[in-house]
Amino acid sequence: MPNPVDSYKKTKIETADPVRLVIMCYDAVINDLKDAKKYQREKNLEATYDKVRHAQDIITELLVGLDYEKGGDIAVNLGRLYNYILRHLIAVNSRSGPDYYDPLIKIMEELREAWQEISKSSTSPPPNMQGSIVG
Repeated sequence: MPNPVDSYKKTKIETADPVRLVIMCYDAVINDLKDAKKYQREKNLEATYDKVRHAQDIITELLVGLDYEKGGDIAVNLGRLYNYILRHLIAVNSRSGPDYYDPLIKIMEELREAWQEISKSSTSPPPNMQGSIVG
């Protein structure tokens, strides 16, 4: 028997508009990074790396979803930010302190806020920001 919570989450994702999907991805990365920070503080390296890997997977999906042709400079700049975050997530090791995650969380929170503003101002992203998903 399917888990009702999993069914709800799946339906929420499948029916979300592209801007909302991007926001959901940012929320997931932010949560992963906060959890990784907590686990790193607790010296639970396996849980830390699981969260880091999940965040890397999401950022990678956001990166490959960029449409540089339609997204122009916005897509290019998002690509740079995503690559920056990926490089730092790849560099995480057992000697990294828990505060290592703070700048990455801040970037993701600022991006989320920007996309939330886009979501509020229109029901779909401006033409120069959409591809399959620009960001």
